[in-house]
Amino acid sequence: MLAVLFISAIAVIRIHSSEIKELDSLRGRQKEIVMLKNEFFPLRTRIDALERKKSLTKVNGVVSAVEDIFSTLGLRSKIKSIKPLGSRDVSGEIEEDAEVTVEKITMNEIVNLFYRIDNAPILLVLKKADIKTSFERPELLNLTIMISLVHGK
Repeated sequence: MLAVLFISAIAVIRIHSSEIKELDSLRGRQKEIVMLKNEFFPLRTRIDALERKKSLTKVNGVVSAVEDIFSTLGLRSKIKSIKPLGSRDVSGEIEEDAEVTVEKITMNEIVNLFYRIDNAPILLVLKKADIKTSFERPELLNLTIMISLVHGK
């Protein structure tokens, strides 16, 4: 009888220790999941914002999108040229590129333009910017940017 009780006690102790190890393992996995969740939700929020931006408005192309941005800032008259560079299919989305040349613009206007591009209701990506001083008036700048419009098919 005492031997059965002793063997039962040893079995219960082994089961208990294996349960404690499994519990520690599960707690470790839980911590990993919580860390991943904390990384996932901010990324999901940013992705959702970009998806909403992409589907929010329909535009006729990158040229009209650029003209709209410049018109809202009152800079349309300073555009020297808008050259469409073509479009391509990227991951099921269409990406249209254009090169925009603007002359005699102030640094404040450039900052406002970049802000407006970043916060536009459509997905515009500023790929390249080249800023040079104007030959006639050094306080003014000439700006050449490469901009892309990403939209669905």
